[in-house]
Amino acid sequence: MSGSAALASARRRRAIPPGINEVSDIPKPPVSQTLSTPTPTNPGMLLMKHNHILGTLQHDIDELKKQLLAKEKPVSDATSLEYYKAQHAILIDEMKDVKKTLLKVQTFAMETNLDIMKLKRLVQKEDMTIEIPDKVE
Repeated sequence: MSGSAALASARRRRAIPPGINEVSDIPKPPVSQTLSTPTPTNPGMLLMKHNHILGTLQHDIDELKKQLLAKEKPVSDATSLEYYKAQHAILIDEMKDVKKTLLKVQTFAMETNLDIMKLKRLVQKEDMTIEIPDKVE
């Protein structure tokens, strides 16, 4: 043992009052915490206590299942962002359909107008050809 270790050991021995022998190498057993409820004295009481604990656990599990199912259901109220996104997509599709229909109607109207203008010109030419022979006579 070195000199400083011997001095430290001597100080420790003098610091402990006589009659108290403390050994630091032996581990102390852990202190177990006991339940605040008294332990049942007979098997019937033990079964009732276990039944009560199992009933409480079953109730807790049912509540957790309800909460989990409530979270998994998609929210379809008007305050949901997903609701507005879905409605926006539906409106965009409907607007595309209306645009296609309008273009078809517009094309049909232009074709009909062109046909009417051709008929009008044809009628005017016929009127002019009919009027010309009348003037010649």
